[in-house]
Amino acid sequence: MTKQAFADEAVLGGVSGSVSASLRIRSAIKHYWHWAAAVALAILLWAPRLSGPIDLRWDGGVYYILGTSLATGHGYRILSEPGSPEALQYPPLLPAIVALYQRVLGSTDPAIVAPWLRISYAALFLIYALAVLALARKYLRPVFALAATALCLLHIWTLFLSDLLFAEAPFALISVVFALVITSDRSLLPRPWLRETASFALAVAGFFLRTAGVVLFAAWALEALARRCGRLAMLRAVIAVLPVALWQMHVERVRRSDEYRHPAYEYQRAAYQHYNVTYAENMSLVDPFRPERGVTTKIQFAARVIRNFVQMPSHLGQAISAPREFWQSALRYHRLYLPKSFVLLPILGLGGLIVGGVVQLIRCRVWTVANIVILSVALICLTPWPEEFHRYLAPVAPFLTIAALVCLDRVYLTLRMRASRTTFVFTRAALASFIVLVLVVQTRTDVRMMYQGSSTASASAAGAHFFYDRDWTIWEQAVAWIGAHAASVDVVATAAPHQAYLRTGLRAVYPPFTADPIRACRQLESVPVKYVVIDQFKYRDFTRQYALPAVESDRGSWRLVHINDAVSIYEYTASPR
Repeated sequence: MTKQAFADEAVLGGVSGSVSASLRIRSAIKHYWHWAAAVALAILLWAPRLSGPIDLRWDGGVYYILGTSLATGHGYRILSEPGSPEALQYPPLLPAIVALYQRVLGSTDPAIVAPWLRISYAALFLIYALAVLALARKYLRPVFALAATALCLLHIWTLFLSDLLFAEAPFALISVVFALVITSDRSLLPRPWLRETASFALAVAGFFLRTAGVVLFAAWALEALARRCGRLAMLRAVIAVLPVALWQMHVERVRRSDEYRHPAYEYQRAAYQHYNVTYAENMSLVDPFRPERGVTTKIQFAARVIRNFVQMPSHLGQAISAPREFWQSALRYHRLYLPKSFVLLPILGLGGLIVGGVVQLIRCRVWTVANIVILSVALICLTPWPEEFHRYLAPVAPFLTIAALVCLDRVYLTLRMRASRTTFVFTRAALASFIVLVLVVQTRTDVRMMYQGSSTASASAAGAHFFYDRDWTIWEQAVAWIGAHAASVDVVATAAPHQAYLRTGLRAVYPPFTADPIRACRQLESVPVKYVVIDQFKYRDFTRQYALPAVESDRGSWRLVHINDAVSIYEYTASPR
């Protein structure tokens, strides 16, 4: 072979290698572009809020305190309350995880532990994005699957709950992985016992994260029943009873204890004390935040369920887009807001897509996804807190978005086969524009809330990126004042008792939800409460509704000692009790 032939062969080999590499790159992009997009979106959503501690407001403070109790060997107790009562509402898995972090880090100080929890929740969010996409790919083409994942990740409540030390974010991940395991093929889990063991372990983890995790057990048993595997369904149901019974044994032991029947203060175990009693007791009230309205009758309970069910399509539509007020805010022009009835149309349209998608999933025998949606909605309809439905539906969002996109994909394919070309092109553009509109509303909402939260957060609340407004800032300043002036044995009454304890180390309680000011004043004194914080929280007006009339009814015992903007602090100044 001549030198020229060798040169020609080398050139051809180089060209062939270049073409082969190009084909491999194109193949990789074709098969993995949607995975890369999901990862990029998750990182983009967390990059601005990665630093600082995890948000410990509301239930986050309770979970953290329960974890501290476990880590320090005090059992499963609410250390912020007088008498440190045993907890019986929240299952213990998330507090146990907090306790593990505290033991590993050698500290219970939120300033040390909370930043690590925040990083862990960021990693969890990334895994969640991939898990949602993996589940969506089982039923949708790549573009539709990525759209479902984006709708789920961009929802303001998904982001908000991933910022908080709440059980919703890890429970959502557990639920999606549970569905993936149930629907996995034999190449992934070749032996049936592996699938059964893994699905049971995930359902147990879900239940011990949230009581609503009982839905996973029910979906597990119903999936086998739907496949006409009666013996397997029975076996799953029997096994599922064990962890539920184990938790209920703990609950009943606490409720029958002498400590429960003789609490540290009069109203510690009142039905409206939702952190200190069971869900059943709390839900027995007509309105748990207005206990004077009494206990729910059977007729009232039925009316509650029907009312919640009728309103559910709107809640479902908001669960995969944004709450209605955020639709109005995102689509406003200067200071001109759209009417509520106008934004209700796309919300109800999304709700209709979800319902249609669930029907389609049932027709296609996709039992797990359909069962989780139906059972979760049924459970939510039993509750008396419609203002909490955004939170309760957030872990179900992956299944809701998949159902909606399944319905949308079915509409798309039907039109493609049956409609004229002009009609098909027009409808396809309309459907795409509708999804883009929802994503725009979500994106505008996320950017505004991130910027608003970061701009108002104080140094002590760094990392609280959502719904952290001036009400929280001035409340923190008021609690800091109490911490500087109170004795270590003093007790504080406030609408955020667990956060007050974490910031000051002082025992803290809710004010009594008693409409009679004189009786409420007597109950405050019996705790005994030294300081009462009258805040301006819009979400819960416990202190303005109940505590303020109580302290003002006895000005001889209660004295206004501090005012910070709209937050007032009253001190008990009568003789020692």
